[in-house]
Amino acid sequence: MNRSCRFCVRATCLAGLLIVTLSAFTGAQASWIYAKALVAQQLLNHTWKNSVVTQTPAKPWSWADVSTVARLNVPSLDATFVVLSDASGEAMAFGPGLVAGNPASAATQTLAIGGHRDTHLAFLEHLPVGDVISLDNAAGQTFHYTLVDKQVVDSRTHTLQIADQQPGLVLITCYPFDARQTGGPLRLVARAIPQAILRP
Repeated sequence: MNRSCRFCVRATCLAGLLIVTLSAFTGAQASWIYAKALVAQQLLNHTWKNSVVTQTPAKPWSWADVSTVARLNVPSLDATFVVLSDASGEAMAFGPGLVAGNPASAATQTLAIGGHRDTHLAFLEHLPVGDVISLDNAAGQTFHYTLVDKQVVDSRTHTLQIADQQPGLVLITCYPFDARQTGGPLRLVARAIPQAILRP
């Protein structure tokens, strides 16, 4: 084997080793992110249970600037999501966040909850009008809502009005669901009206 062939073999081996190393590193990073997400959800669920016991919002971890204030349930999908006290981008990385209203006053106020279109509120893409959504607050009350409509609005020209004297539920996420870039102006606004209020 001549010198140029040996160089090609070495270069190919080094390139292969580099690709394997980068793949392992990328895979490790992805696994770490996935593991953190799983741990965060476990902490949120544990904190929510404590919030119900104490009937007060609680922080999921000591350095958190949000607390667990409600739990959103979609029975037809067997899905539940712990709702956080804030709808900032950082908070919504872990779960849907409260945009307006107070879950403790859900019997008389409309609650608005925001979430990412590709994670916690992705279910809205296929959830049909007429389906049931429920919300638990820390006081142990469960509020059942019926989804009545879904509208796409432009956040640049449309201001969302939230009724503070009328019960209801509004879920807000970015639109379209398959957008390649985040942060566009369109929002899907899903509106639900209350059914009976159940108390323990």
